Amino acid sequence: MFSTSLVYAHSLWINNFESHAHQSHHAMVSLGWGHALPMDDILTSPNGRIDVETFDLFDPSLQKIALKKPPFMVSTPEQSTATIDVYNADLATQKIALKKESEKGVYQLSATSKPTFYVQFIDKKGNTRLKMKPMDQVRDIATVLMAVKYQAFAKSYLTVGEWQQPKPLGHGLEIIPHTDLSNLHVGDLVEVEVLFYGKPLSSSAKSMEQITAVSSSFGQSDGFYLGSAIKKGKAQFRVQSSGQWIINVAHKDDVTPDGPLKNLVGKAQQVYHGASLTFAVK
Repeated sequence: MFSTSLVYAHSLWINNFESHAHQSHHAMVSLGWGHALPMDDILTSPNGRIDVETFDLFDPSLQKIALKKPPFMVSTPEQSTATIDVYNADLATQKIALKKESEKGVYQLSATSKPTFYVQFIDKKGNTRLKMKPMDQVRDIATVLMAVKYQAFAKSYLTVGEWQQPKPLGHGLEIIPHTDLSNLHVGDLVEVEVLFYGKPLSSSAKSMEQITAVSSSFGQSDGFYLGSAIKKGKAQFRVQSSGQWIINVAHKDDVTPDGPLKNLVGKAQQVYHGASLTFAVK
């Protein structure tokens, strides 16, 4: 699931497709997991699963409505042949139907994962294994290959009436747009701010921070992306095609005995945070 470059790690995102087809305004929302928009894998995949801790809708006044989230488990095939396995998929798909009484402004869709430990190691018999536990709870370790704590955050927006600058939700790693995402066209500049526990994330000699941006119609199928360095919390890029876009950012901190993560010594070697923001371009 994790590699040397976080660009290739799994992402959690929110699919958010608006409709005005029947003279009403609603959105079909679901959760995405993996590498490719709009659906890549199920959240309970045996190849890598994620425990969704919260999935919420915040109205313009930041009043919260809890949305349905999938159970955390390891999926097993519902049908299996010599060549095919068929899995049921719960992507937390649901319809958000707005009313004429709905408050005007920007609604925020938010998903967070439960902080999870992953330890990849070689055991005393020479086998390579993976456990979803803190390092100090894993027995039979000969060599640790990777020991990380991981948490993912995802956001998307639904606008009723005029766009308003959205307020931070307090995610550990959070992407906040400074561009009207309700009326984007090809060639428009998208500006974002990236906060790490409420403070601007910025590139330094220790860590080159960046956002990556890709679309189902640009870059994704060819295996490349747009990138922008984060400077004093700010980054920007121009959208190159219509359709669904995703911005990703990943941040890694090392666990050291005298650092801010010293409480994790013996449990993990690194802490990874991932954040995504999805939006549509006309």
